[in-house]
Amino acid sequence: MTGAEPNYSPERLDALREVANIGAGHAATALSTLTNGRIMISVPTIRFVIPDDNARRACFPGENIAAVMMDISGSIQGRTALILPADGSLRLAERMLGRERGTVTKIGELEQSAVSEAGNIIGGAYLTALSEFLGMRLLPSPPTLVEGETGKALGQIFPDDGGLKPVLCVETEFEMKEPAENLRGYFILVPDETSFEAIFSAVRVA
Repeated sequence: MTGAEPNYSPERLDALREVANIGAGHAATALSTLTNGRIMISVPTIRFVIPDDNARRACFPGENIAAVMMDISGSIQGRTALILPADGSLRLAERMLGRERGTVTKIGELEQSAVSEAGNIIGGAYLTALSEFLGMRLLPSPPTLVEGETGKALGQIFPDDGGLKPVLCVETEFEMKEPAENLRGYFILVPDETSFEAIFSAVRVA
């Protein structure tokens, strides 16, 4: 199986899209407050992908990425990650640190901390929305930043024993003002074997 997508019903995708949109709204509010600037976050598409090499590259284009990942414990188990193109992580670091556009050219220790905090806010907002929507207790671990060539970096995010289980890929668009620019990233949920069924059972979606 290469680059396949499991066949989930429109009702299931709509339920997850509603959760993702709620999380995006919370994350946008938190980031806007933290950066003293307007940041809007939208969810253009949601899809499931099988995490083989071809699907990884199709879902996360670009030669190099930065990803902030957190493990999940509680009612469901798994892992989440916010994945950004390398250039996008530089632009987000500038916003977090209050610097001018184009002044951050590499991710140093301070920039790593800023990107990790942004990923923590965004991932935490999505998980909080999911937790409240489902009435489940979800506990994220502290964030870990992974950088580098796309294939190698993604290899650290997806568990080695994950096989060809589907993962949820939420395309996430950042619309930022003053100066105006758009960034695109991906929020992913890597579940354990029973997590998706638990989610759909909780929202009573067949």
